[in-house]
Amino acid sequence: MVKNVKAILAGVLFIGIAILLMQLIFLLLVVAYNAVASEYSFLKDIRWIFKYLLGIPVLVIIMILGGYITSTIAKTKSILNSIIVGSIVILSMMWSALANSEITISGVIISLAMILAVVFGGGYFKNNN
Repeated sequence: MVKNVKAILAGVLFIGIAILLMQLIFLLLVVAYNAVASEYSFLKDIRWIFKYLLGIPVLVIIMILGGYITSTIAKTKSILNSIIVGSIVILSMMWSALANSEITISGVIISLAMILAVVFGGGYFKNNN
């Protein structure tokens, strides 16, 4: 029981810290990109690349690693622990996002994909050990 709580806490902390670091790097990239795009107008049309081709795949990788870390520490009930970690992270992200906006279909799909990524990371560890 204690090991499961430690695993869940470690997974949530890893994902939280990694996402904050990713957001910082993402913000710095966007600021630099906007500085360059102000001189080259054709770059303004491809801003979506940062969100869809850079941001979401990195977020998925972070979630997979969080599930893997959770399962590595817990060693038992890895899928359940991964679901709990994914749910805590997604609910905290939704709670902060909903303060300023509303739920969208793409947000729900991305949230489900993130939970599946955490479960995949936990299941991967379980199957390889």
